[in-house]
Amino acid sequence: MTSLADLLRLEELALIDGNVEELGKLTQSKSKLISHLSKLEIERKAYMEKHGYSNDAKGMQSYLEKTSSEISVAEYWKKLLVVSEKAKESNRTNGILINRQFVRNQNALNILQQNSPSESMYGANGQSTTNSISGRRIIVG
Repeated sequence: MTSLADLLRLEELALIDGNVEELGKLTQSKSKLISHLSKLEIERKAYMEKHGYSNDAKGMQSYLEKTSSEISVAEYWKKLLVVSEKAKESNRTNGILINRQFVRNQNALNILQQNSPSESMYGANGQSTTNSISGRRIIVG
């Protein structure tokens, strides 16, 4: 979970910098890490059920109370919850940054297309399609 939190922080920096190449690399790493964490969660749930506990937060609390001799387990669990909360907040922040960039991109496209594909300033070939007042094409060159 610490690795995921660190990765999300790097993702935030890449989003702020607009570093698309780095975002691609981080997305791949994040996907692999989330897959691994999901497998660990499945194992944790199976362990809890095997030992007679529900696999939710209440079951985990019961487990921790009954294994009080293993103080390190409870401490690690508390640390995991803190790191998980930080990762959750970073993920929320990154979502906001992504949404803002999406809105900026959409606004830029709307300006270029003047909100209507038929009134687009540029054709499919990349050439200007804007006409002058007299009806003649503007030649740029």
